[in-house]
Amino acid sequence: MNKRIEKKIQTAKEEVSVLENSLSKTLKSMQPPSDVMQRLQKRISKLEPTHIAKRISNWELSIITIGSVMSAAMVIVTIARALFYFFGRHKRSTA
Repeated sequence: MNKRIEKKIQTAKEEVSVLENSLSKTLKSMQPPSDVMQRLQKRISKLEPTHIAKRISNWELSIITIGSVMSAAMVIVTIARALFYFFGRHKRSTA
């Protein structure tokens, strides 16, 4: 029985080793192509503060932002109420 367990442990260690080697080859860091980085830097440098201010002052964007925040708040409140209903119910004493 003891030899069987040791054999399973050894097999599992070998499988983990193979998996680690495979992942280490797959998940190596890489650099993006230089032309992609140059285009991205140009696009970022073109954004002037006045352009950003115009976007912020856009009323449609403001309405969408406020609506998104309100929707997220409602989802959080709904989840909190559901959790309170399920877990807070058992603490009440019934007469």
